[in-house]
Amino acid sequence: MQHEENWIALAQILGPRSAHLKPLLEAFQTPEKIFEADEDALRAVIPDIGAGLLRSLLTRRAAHEAREILLWCHRDGVRILPFDSAEYPAMLRELDEPPAVLYCRGKLPDFNTRAVVGVVGPRRADAYGEQVAYTLSFELAAAGVVILSGMAEGIDGVATAAAICAGGTPVAVLGCGIDVTYPRHHGKLMAECAERGAVITEFAPGTPPNGYNFPMRNRLISALSDEVLVVQAGAHSGALITARYALTQGRPLYAVPGNITSPLSEGTNRLLQSGAFPALGAIDLLAPLRARYHDTLCEKSFEEATQYAALDTEKLYRLGVRVTKNEKEPVGEGAEASPKKPRRERKKRSAKEKEAPPEKTESVPDTSALTPRQREIYDMLPRTPFTVDVLTERGIPVSEAASTLTLLEIYGLLGSRPGGTFELK
Repeated sequence: MQHEENWIALAQILGPRSAHLKPLLEAFQTPEKIFEADEDALRAVIPDIGAGLLRSLLTRRAAHEAREILLWCHRDGVRILPFDSAEYPAMLRELDEPPAVLYCRGKLPDFNTRAVVGVVGPRRADAYGEQVAYTLSFELAAAGVVILSGMAEGIDGVATAAAICAGGTPVAVLGCGIDVTYPRHHGKLMAECAERGAVITEFAPGTPPNGYNFPMRNRLISALSDEVLVVQAGAHSGALITARYALTQGRPLYAVPGNITSPLSEGTNRLLQSGAFPALGAIDLLAPLRARYHDTLCEKSFEEATQYAALDTEKLYRLGVRVTKNEKEPVGEGAEASPKKPRRERKKRSAKEKEAPPEKTESVPDTSALTPRQREIYDMLPRTPFTVDVLTERGIPVSEAASTLTLLEIYGLLGSRPGGTFELK
């Protein structure tokens, strides 16, 4: 238990997506030896280490918090997968900024023998996107492919539900603590996902679903996937962040063609224009996986699944998944039933939603469109090379600082340099 506690403490001190984790492990091998190191030894590894981070490592500042997290996880049946665990996914170790710890409900599949397709899309999809996401995910899952998503509202939730309905293996990567159900009505979906596959997160228990967590979460979705499928995406959809990660991580990127007049297909059509593979059916994604995963793929099951792959609203309703085709609002675990609206009002609202632009998530690649908070943090950054400590020492939480730098880097507003430093462009 002490070893797990030290890993949790290290994760809490460094925060998610830390560029310091790998250099520290290369120098000291274990969290215990990191905490035993003196100031000179730590500065030798991180020459520009900030005073706050240095003090936290020298005093093992998060020890009490880590102990509480460890005890809670053991009581609640949450498995802790530190970086050196045999169950920690090897592909995450290849990241420059991997998670120090993963929190897990369920059991992760063997990523060495199972094909994994990451399925992403907007929270506000249309009936076309939902149907395509369900059909492709159902058929792939029936064939033995692990369906991985963020289990968010919209396409992610539909993909996870389709894998469950097909009797397959779903894996969800959360942008919040393992004890937080987000959205609230996905309680049943989350439970089924953990029962049939796994739910994982790098965020400590109790972490709320802050908007700045999701860009960091997306790098794990692409890294764990053999292929990434973008079902729908507006011009500035958060799904495009996952697509960018997939490209930088060398993962094959697939996109579903859509109506050129639909805002929800603008992003996917642009991806196709830029060289993404078109996903015209599940076979397009399945065919390249056959050679490597022939022992765990089942072509016969895939052929049989095609006749059952139509979106089943009743099954999704029972899982708490909301889709456009549902006339009634599902009530999952933790959700509150809402009074029915007059039929005329419901139709009017639906028409208005169709005319509205797609929901913008996270950020857009233009400083003028950053949220006030992101712009505030952006304005704090110096014009000379800096580390994340420049923000944490000004009172910005380490998770928020790291995720904001992630967004700015993805959108080309700053570049990363060796040693965990950044520089504005």
